[in-house]
Amino acid sequence: MKQHEHNLINTHSKSLLGFSLALTGATFFAELFGGMWANSVALVSDAGHMFMDLTALLFSLIAVKLAERPITDRRTFGLHRLEVFAAFLNGALVTAVAAWIVFESLQRLKTLPAVKTGPMLAIAFVGLAINLVVAWRLHDFAKKDMNIRGAFLHVASDALASIGVVTGGVLIHFTGAVVVDPLIGLFVAGIIVINAFRLLKDSIHILLEGVPKHIDLNDVIGAIRSVSGVDSVEDTHVWTICSHICTLSTHISVHAEKMSDQQKILRDINEVLRARFEISHSTIQIHSAGWKIAESASPIA
Repeated sequence: MKQHEHNLINTHSKSLLGFSLALTGATFFAELFGGMWANSVALVSDAGHMFMDLTALLFSLIAVKLAERPITDRRTFGLHRLEVFAAFLNGALVTAVAAWIVFESLQRLKTLPAVKTGPMLAIAFVGLAINLVVAWRLHDFAKKDMNIRGAFLHVASDALASIGVVTGGVLIHFTGAVVVDPLIGLFVAGIIVINAFRLLKDSIHILLEGVPKHIDLNDVIGAIRSVSGVDSVEDTHVWTICSHICTLSTHISVHAEKMSDQQKILRDINEVLRARFEISHSTIQIHSAGWKIAESASPIA
């Protein structure tokens, strides 16, 4: 990707994320305090899920800003890994929030306190509308940027939770069955736990330098081996620095007659890695199959 195209994407990313962050933040506080006022644990639980969206958008914005920071001789990949640590802390914090929601919902199942359905429904509808607007704004750009894609998935899942809260408010309003409120709270807490688990799992996988989930290592090795001139591929490692920086190191053997084409072979390999696997950083060591045979045939002094 050309530098000016990359800069345009970063500028657009920051604009979209900033817009989404402002709307989501306002909705979070509205649902949190509105849920307390309406005495609705379902609405408070949706605020908890909105908080997860809020932090996901914030971390995505931070990641874009960090990507603009220059590298140093002490941090050759800059501060990109901070995104992963932040995501891990986010997952842990939201898991604690979900545990509180479950506890509160179970307590309310015993007492079934009254719920102000008017304020509950009004705020829930606003939350749902904002989720849909933010998801719509992020959708098209999510195809081009991994950070935007992650934020979009968070917002889309929160829209589902908001639909559950709206449905619960309607049922309570027309039937008076206040038991629906804590049940919706448990439902939303379940969605939060699922998303938090995925976030924790993905962040731990990156911290342990595992192979990215969108990559099959055997496919990578096969793609490198298919490049003209490559004889064998050994000692291949693929890992991620953060959600949008994928790296590779490998050791390849090249046919002796192709050694003069090393630069072309490297260019071809890197093009395949970028196009098929989104691997942007690679370290490739080359030796000749002919040299390997010659070395093995040399007498020992």
